[in-house]
Amino acid sequence: MSEFIKKEKNGVVYYTSPQLAACRRISHAFFTRKGGLSKGPFESLNMRFNCDDARENVLRNHIIGGALVGAEPANIVCTNQKHTDRVRVIKGKYTEFDGQDEGVDALVSDVPGLCLTAYFADCQIVMLFDHKKNVAAIVHAGWRGVQNGIVVKTLDIMREEWGCDPADIFAAVGPSICRSCFETDEDVPRLMEEAYGVFAADYIYKEGEKWHVDLKNITYSSLVRYGVSVINIDMSGICTVCDHEKDLFWSQRRCGDIRGVQGAMIMIKNK
Repeated sequence: MSEFIKKEKNGVVYYTSPQLAACRRISHAFFTRKGGLSKGPFESLNMRFNCDDARENVLRNHIIGGALVGAEPANIVCTNQKHTDRVRVIKGKYTEFDGQDEGVDALVSDVPGLCLTAYFADCQIVMLFDHKKNVAAIVHAGWRGVQNGIVVKTLDIMREEWGCDPADIFAAVGPSICRSCFETDEDVPRLMEEAYGVFAADYIYKEGEKWHVDLKNITYSSLVRYGVSVINIDMSGICTVCDHEKDLFWSQRRCGDIRGVQGAMIMIKNK
């Protein structure tokens, strides 16, 4: 396990996973809010469509991000995140920019040149790559996604559709809310206990009248229990809420609803 690496290119500030960076067949980036065209509360690399930012700016920001990972604009495919456990499988040629699915929070593909894109502003983005089958996935996992096991469901699909072995999979969990900042009422811990049974107790604690849930470590333990090697998993220690570089990230908890979102992209390279 290793910490993410902060990089900057053409004004775009982003992070990469050392484990994924070692896989020469893919390119990837977990973007910050720096390096785009948007203005005001959406300044500057906003990739959020459902807000008051100009759609043209949001589209251009996607193109900026896509260029950094080597993607053509027409080959950017994105989630339509509604905190579901739905996973979309993409095989064969894909030729249009797409964000119109009815609630899809994970994408899986073996198509070279296809740029899988998801968004975050406190939720986890999990990237997966099978270096033998050349299958990539990107998963948006907020607390509802964690409760519903969307990461494991994505791994199941990789196994079912391509015969992926978890021992061959690299995983990276991006910047997201930490357990101290994820303060909640008792409904969320109760749902986690229903989903994870005795394991949930290790990731839940109470402070005063509020509960805290360690979503990052639930995801980490889920990956390990599935069979992903601990040495193949990178976990970002950055919290989008309380990290000292707050100007790098929009956060739902810290900024409210009038804000942008960060994007994350992974792409299998063309040979």
